[in-house]
Amino acid sequence: MLHTLDRRRATSLKAVVAAVAIALIAGMMSLLSPAPAQAADLPGSILEGGFIISDAEFFDGDAMTAAQIQTFLNGKVATCKATSGNPTCLKSFKGNLPAKAADRYCKAVAARSNTTAAQIIADVGKACGISQKVILVMLQKEQGLVTSTAPSAWNYRAAMGQSCPDTAPCSEAAAGFVNQVYLGARQQQVYVLNPNSFNYKPGQVNTIKWHPSSSCGTSKVYIQNQATANLYIYTPYRPNIAALAAGSGTGDKCSTYGNRNFYNFYVSWFAPDASSSTGAPAQIAACTVPAANDIAARSGTAKVTAASLNVRTAPTEKCTTGMTSLSKGATVTTTGTYGMWTRISSGGKQLWVASEYLDVAVTGTPAGSGNACAVPTSAAIAASTGYAAVTTGTLNARKAPSTACETGKTQITQGSVYERTGTYGEWWRLMINGSSFWAHSDYLSDAVLTPEPTVSGTAVAGQILTAKTGTWWPKPSSFAYQWKRDGQAIKGATSATYRVTNDDAGRKVTLTATAKITGQGSVAKTSAAVTATGYTSTRVAGADRYETAVQVSKAAYPTGAKTVYLATGADFADALAVAPLAATKDASLLLAQLSQLPASTSAELKRLAPAKVVLVGGTGVLDSKMADRLKSLLGSSLAVERLAGADRYETARKVAAAYGTATTVYLATGFQYADALGAAAVAGANGSPVVLVQGTSSTLDTATLSLLGSLKATKAVIVGGEGAVSKGIASQLSGRKLSVTRYGGLDRYATNASLNSAAFSGGVKSVVVATGTDFPDALAGSVLAAGSGSPLIVSSSTCASPQLADFLLKAKSTSVTLVGGTGVLGPQVARLQRC
Repeated sequence: MLHTLDRRRATSLKAVVAAVAIALIAGMMSLLSPAPAQAADLPGSILEGGFIISDAEFFDGDAMTAAQIQTFLNGKVATCKATSGNPTCLKSFKGNLPAKAADRYCKAVAARSNTTAAQIIADVGKACGISQKVILVMLQKEQGLVTSTAPSAWNYRAAMGQSCPDTAPCSEAAAGFVNQVYLGARQQQVYVLNPNSFNYKPGQVNTIKWHPSSSCGTSKVYIQNQATANLYIYTPYRPNIAALAAGSGTGDKCSTYGNRNFYNFYVSWFAPDASSSTGAPAQIAACTVPAANDIAARSGTAKVTAASLNVRTAPTEKCTTGMTSLSKGATVTTTGTYGMWTRISSGGKQLWVASEYLDVAVTGTPAGSGNACAVPTSAAIAASTGYAAVTTGTLNARKAPSTACETGKTQITQGSVYERTGTYGEWWRLMINGSSFWAHSDYLSDAVLTPEPTVSGTAVAGQILTAKTGTWWPKPSSFAYQWKRDGQAIKGATSATYRVTNDDAGRKVTLTATAKITGQGSVAKTSAAVTATGYTSTRVAGADRYETAVQVSKAAYPTGAKTVYLATGADFADALAVAPLAATKDASLLLAQLSQLPASTSAELKRLAPAKVVLVGGTGVLDSKMADRLKSLLGSSLAVERLAGADRYETARKVAAAYGTATTVYLATGFQYADALGAAAVAGANGSPVVLVQGTSSTLDTATLSLLGSLKATKAVIVGGEGAVSKGIASQLSGRKLSVTRYGGLDRYATNASLNSAAFSGGVKSVVVATGTDFPDALAGSVLAAGSGSPLIVSSSTCASPQLADFLLKAKSTSVTLVGGTGVLGPQVARLQRC
């Protein structure tokens, strides 16, 4: 997430702090119509860090209505000062909220065109079970949107900080206000339902950083509830005493403000009685001393390096009560650290100085230092790497190499193994839970680590398994890998990853990792077995595209069909739009040549015995004598019609007009076939037409607009990215009061996956697969898919595309029907071997 520490925008830290202070003052003065939170829902202070907001308050999806949110926003900005070319204030913002299918984390969200920010927040909060108050506070703490009188485009682009980490750019997929609000709210439920995937958990002690810099250290916090855990996952830093003492201002170099500001805004806006602070709600007394468990152990001596060093009674520059000073060269006894501060013992008191002005190197040996827990200098510690095993029942591990050092000791047990990082005489320095301890070598031995490898990933055809070798010692110079099926080596499977195929279904897959250790030869270890699963795979194919269409027809219409649509097999243009109509009319779709019927097509026509054949396209693709050939073949009583226009677009419009009315219309480019055919299966199953458009144009032509009106269309589904169907067309449709939804991707495979994922979000048992590099098989396959209520997924011809493999897994499919021979969909696709 994007955190208050680093927002990647031009505003300075002082400007952020000023905005926080102004917003808090404004929040304290405003009145809200929704009921305020009860004091029990918010703690009086967040100093101890384990409770920031209650679950009841955080997960209340009915906290505010759209009207209440709008009133709230209006009260935060009296006059919007947005300039030309920049976005308006949040209270006046409007955007298109696309329909969101229900999933594990949120209920369905209905589409809304040109709707207010208040309505978007209300709908998303209710659907995802997240308080609208929480969303408002998130928008404020991340980008200051609630109170900004002149927000920038970036403020909206990264509105909630969703998918905007501190160390990398924001994700393009999450950019924009609507995406940010929906994905940011949904993410809160992702945290709840996948607790083992995230670092912070309620009901236990968690290690939480004060600041991204490791030099600021960590704290141990018992997180009391899920909502507080969510806030730490979203913004994984705890405000230190300096940040809290500053109220809404700046603290020190180890201060972070995200969770402090969340609490400040929430209390001042929605729970004014929760905190007794006379300043910002989170503010504490400047000279507050940290809790004992927040102070990291440090013992030894240090010298002052500054000309004059202030000594304070608490670790913050805000604390001046009782302040004294030390001169350069003064020696002090250190007793602990807190972020950038070191605690010293002076005159029987525990006081604080800035660590950067101390030389904490300890000279001499522990025995002669006068301090039992004095740590040797780095120069005195001999370099030593490896692992050590405990050989006695229970062994004390100490903070210094001396049995007299009792402070901070811990116990380790027989058989435990730890990394060795140095030696001092007969003592070994060990890394235990991320910290250095010392143990006597009489009770330790050199450990040889040869763990069994583990396998991560899902053992399902189309997915990838990855070998993890674990920690070995001595470190191998190299690893060799061999994947096995039921104990037998799989030919060519000799890398750290393995692509599971249908060949593995029902078989046990293992990984043998062979480590080559210099001077010791090779050691082989084998992982535990995983049992793979696969999919039932069938193929519908003929010797060529005409016979493949025949085979599809036989599979879809075993007892005949009253109507047959006949399209050219030579080009996709005229045939593109007819596939969904054929499915809607429960009609077969066959292919012909310009001036003749292939033998396979003729035989299938006789078997189907239709009463009507509809020719698709003009006489330039199916000549003027085609009707005579058909009547000669099937009898003079056969009704023959033709759907044709001057070009592919007019033909598509005439095909669409044959529906009479259609509330939903799918739009796809007429320049290439993949998007339209992918849409054909979905459209056909829904009884909707696919209309071809000149997607690079900024607007639709008059004829297409007229068609949409005659169809009484209220919803337009655009298939393809803005490079296929322009942004201008989408805007034009929205302006005509149509609900517009776009499914697009970087290429035809991604677009097809986006459409199918939305259309079959609840899962589907059977999937139809066709090549993404040619049209005839996909054309016939789209009719088969639509008729059976299955998606048509386009794939690479030489391997299973990642989109196909991942769709099958997510949709919990069990069977795959390939349309086309091995020349268009190779055996690797049938085996579900991932590209």
